[in-house]
Amino acid sequence: MTEQKRLKSALFVDFDNIYLGLRQLDEDAAEQFASNPAHWLKWLEEGMPGMTGPEEMEQRRRDILIRQCYLNPRGFQQYRPYFTRSAFSVVDCPSLTSQGKNSADIYMVMDILDTLDHPTHFDEFIILSGDSDFMPVMLRLREYDRRTTILSAGPAAAAFIAAADLIISEDVFIEHALGVGGEEGRKGANGVAVTSTATPELLDAMAEKLYAEASANGEILATDLPKLYRTFPEFRRDSNWLGFFSLRALTTHLTQRHPNLRITEGDPWRVTVALPRKRSKSKRQSAERQPQPSSEERLRKRILDLVRKLVGESGEPILMGRAAQEVINQLGDKVLRSHWAGAGTFKNLLQSEDDLGFEIATSPSPGYLYDPERHSLPRDEEAARTKDEMPPKLAEFAKRISQITGAPYLTPRQYAVLFTALAEDLKEHPYHLTSTSKAVRDRVIEQGEAISRANINNVLKGIAYAKHRFSKRDTPQSLARIYRSYVLSRCDDAELELSREEKRMLREWIESGLRELDKKKSEKKNGNGKAAESTALVKSASEDSATEGKKKSRK
Repeated sequence: MTEQKRLKSALFVDFDNIYLGLRQLDEDAAEQFASNPAHWLKWLEEGMPGMTGPEEMEQRRRDILIRQCYLNPRGFQQYRPYFTRSAFSVVDCPSLTSQGKNSADIYMVMDILDTLDHPTHFDEFIILSGDSDFMPVMLRLREYDRRTTILSAGPAAAAFIAAADLIISEDVFIEHALGVGGEEGRKGANGVAVTSTATPELLDAMAEKLYAEASANGEILATDLPKLYRTFPEFRRDSNWLGFFSLRALTTHLTQRHPNLRITEGDPWRVTVALPRKRSKSKRQSAERQPQPSSEERLRKRILDLVRKLVGESGEPILMGRAAQEVINQLGDKVLRSHWAGAGTFKNLLQSEDDLGFEIATSPSPGYLYDPERHSLPRDEEAARTKDEMPPKLAEFAKRISQITGAPYLTPRQYAVLFTALAEDLKEHPYHLTSTSKAVRDRVIEQGEAISRANINNVLKGIAYAKHRFSKRDTPQSLARIYRSYVLSRCDDAELELSREEKRMLREWIESGLRELDKKKSEKKNGNGKAAESTALVKSASEDSATEGKKKSRK
């Protein structure tokens, strides 16, 4: 397979716009952008690893032949040398008004249009700016069949984003291009326990259990891991994830203890099974006929016969994981030692059989085995629960606002879990967009929710664009209010005027989940308090009775 031809690209950087936009999100990221352009320039040239986009643009290497940076010398002169050392032509764009407005956008537009007539045919124009004034030139580039890639550090107009072929989001740029994570100082960030309370024997047993569960269908979602770990008595709420401080760190350590387990990133991330390499047979072995079936083939037949029996005797669909566990219980550890008779996973083994006699359903999660003539698949309870959480009128309103503003279409309960997890993380760690979004994602997973990092990043960026500086003093309620005001401002930008009733519904959508969460916590606390009070009364009555008995005895 021949390597794809490298793109010929021209890069135009609106320095003030990107630097100030990044500084709202993460000050370290802004400094890295300004003082080390060679780092993110290399990322662009190598095909933007870690980013997804249109198939024809994704992972395309490029030669950036024109590099232009437009910079206000009055405020950012100190960063000029870093760009000149990276072979940029720096164009001074001093402020022309008392409000600090400069002419960078005009210079950029003229240079972009001039580049269209350049003797070199440029395949791609990369524009680092969120200024919607570039909209006309974006459309002109499309007319000339030139690919466009933009980075917008700040809320950008929907039409401006729609005009580009490839969008570099701020969070992807910060994490992958700038390499700013802020992971330093986070306990157990690399899967290493600081003061693990678990014995090696327990950790090995948990790793084996994790492999047994994951090998059923090749993976296990992060949201299912807490339930799995709670099957071990030593795993308690007060054990602080057995001393690893987080679900992710504990799971990373367990996968390191088992050679066939891996962590695969995603929303949510998951533990996957690494399939064993198939041993190649020699020509002589393949030529010889083997009248006797191999031990793997015999085991395969026993597994399939047992599963057919389980499905045939069941009056309802069987969870794939439960069927796999039953096979292991009845046939022993050789099932796992053989990697499911060489198939790698239970699911692969079943799917490789032409005539199972039953069907495999991968949805609803976590997957079922069933006989379509006798069984009806259960509905996706999680999807149904999410759908039923919001009244139809609120759900319709939330979906409309989400489409217009980009606010994540989450339920009030999910927003409450997100804001609570964010406030808890800020109390323990300083804010960095990348590390904070990862930590919040893992915290909500620990609560049984699967909220994507893209949605979490959207909320974090919205709060930052509202000019809020994150701190340990932030509460879930204050964060929710700030984000609601940001969504309201996005409605104003889109010229969508909300009525008083719609503003009330916006508050209900974003903030009501926290009130419900506080109510449940209060009820639980009061319930525990009443139970403790009742216990104290019983104990007091018993002591009074015992004292009275002693008095009578002395008399």
